[in-house]
Amino acid sequence: MTMLTLFTLSRHGACAGTGTGIALTHWATVPSLPAKPGEHPLHRIVSGSAPGNEVRLAAAPRTSDPRALDAAHFTADVRLSRGSHVLLLDDTWTSGGHAQSAALALRKAGASTISVLVVARWIKPEFGNNAKFLDGLPDFDPDICPWTGAACPR
Repeated sequence: MTMLTLFTLSRHGACAGTGTGIALTHWATVPSLPAKPGEHPLHRIVSGSAPGNEVRLAAAPRTSDPRALDAAHFTADVRLSRGSHVLLLDDTWTSGGHAQSAALALRKAGASTISVLVVARWIKPEFGNNAKFLDGLPDFDPDICPWTGAACPR
């Protein structure tokens, strides 16, 4: 996961800004929910490589439904200026509730643009038509831009 994350940031980190026409100004990682002690592993991986200034997100200590879309699940440590573009990094996408809730918290903190980059997708092959879907996917190609699904927008 470390190599994949760092490669993707070095190769495609700026693509979100190029594709939107708004340069990245900040980055944040989605913390575990509910809050857990210590540094999140993804934060440790990206802290020296992510573009821009960090916005720290704090997770709520308790929540009745952590998968629900809820801006109150996270709070940002700073107020962002108008025009800010945050690269939001998440380790795994299951239902999308954590990343989307974190994006809402960043929007509440003033972010104008938020681009979400997820390192991995968690899919249960035995659920629904997932096995057929997975069988039809091409092999992973690190040169395919995660923002465009094709060439980088450079």
